[in-house]
Amino acid sequence: MARQRLSNWEKIKTFLIPSSVFTRWALIVLGCVLGFMLLASTLLVYADSRHRGEMFPNTFVLGVDVTGMTREEAIEAVNEQAVRPLMMPLTLQFRGEQWVLDPAQLGVKVEVENLVQQAYERGWNRPVFERAFRRAFNRPGEISIGLEWYMDNEALKQKLSAVAAEIDQEVRNASLDFDFQTGKLTFHPSRDGLWMDVEATMQLVQSALCSENRVLEPVVAVTPPSLSSDDVKTVLVVDIMGNTLSWYDKDTLVKTYYVATGEPKYPTPQGKFYIVRKEENPVWINPNVEWSKNMPPRIEPGPDNPLGVRALVTSAAGGTVLIHGTKNLVPGLYSHGCIRMANQSILELFDHVSVGTPLFIWTSKPVPPPPPEEGAPVGPEDPGLGQGGQPQGEQGQDGNNR
Repeated sequence: MARQRLSNWEKIKTFLIPSSVFTRWALIVLGCVLGFMLLASTLLVYADSRHRGEMFPNTFVLGVDVTGMTREEAIEAVNEQAVRPLMMPLTLQFRGEQWVLDPAQLGVKVEVENLVQQAYERGWNRPVFERAFRRAFNRPGEISIGLEWYMDNEALKQKLSAVAAEIDQEVRNASLDFDFQTGKLTFHPSRDGLWMDVEATMQLVQSALCSENRVLEPVVAVTPPSLSSDDVKTVLVVDIMGNTLSWYDKDTLVKTYYVATGEPKYPTPQGKFYIVRKEENPVWINPNVEWSKNMPPRIEPGPDNPLGVRALVTSAAGGTVLIHGTKNLVPGLYSHGCIRMANQSILELFDHVSVGTPLFIWTSKPVPPPPPEEGAPVGPEDPGLGQGGQPQGEQGQDGNNR
């Protein structure tokens, strides 16, 4: 049997309208799905296009949420919430002194427009269907733009160098000056050596620009003095012709006592000396000199001891000049070189004196020469202090070796 030939139209009609019912329904469903997808895609793309010019959802610039803002609005928000705090002045603070650093004067700049544009492009440079899908199903990916800023490091370095010039100082030990013409005592306090590390402080300032802490302490190396002000306490000053021993706290007068010093034949030496030893209830050993030849070889501590109840050994004349007590003080030039105090006075002073305490001996008037029949003055005589020898080489309160 001969096959029937179909016209072209009939061929197309047969393809579009299959004779099978199942096939026809399959094509109908497929067409509906494709039509729905096309419509949905068109709507999504249309909805996405309506947000053109706005920042993509979940977009942050310098920590500021700019979602949905125009670029102009985003720039304003970032400037207000992030950049304005960044441009607040910083304060360097060190030992009560302060220096203000103005970021604007240091050339600090934040290109907010560029940062906002970067954020905008990261959102809108994604494929259109990805953008549409994320908007439709509320699945935005986070866009976060960090801080990018510029500073004139040379301007900052110059500012910090000027601060360093005010902070830096050489270490200085505590010291004492004594005017042997006027008897004036002057104390010079110690001070730490200070050196500010400009480079390290620059890094500190740069890091602090992005923080809420606007008060900083510069990086300073501290060199303490070998002799601090606290190391200098009691200072003793003896005026030979004034018949006084003055007790100072540094250069502040605490109390003045009457004393007896060396007679013209055995003058008490003048100059700067130190206390090298302390003796409570000293033992007297007869030094076998002219004035002691009729005295016993040894006198134990007690009211009749020639050295009284306390004795302070000084570095004057090789340790032969003592500051010691006596039960019957007569102020004037009466000793053989030592400095005599009333027992009650040296008891009061003794505990405030330590080994190393400075002693200045001077005279407010010239010491008279000895009578011609006694000959020329000689050095102080051995006072007869027992109980051990004389320590050597201790260091005084002002750091000098005795």
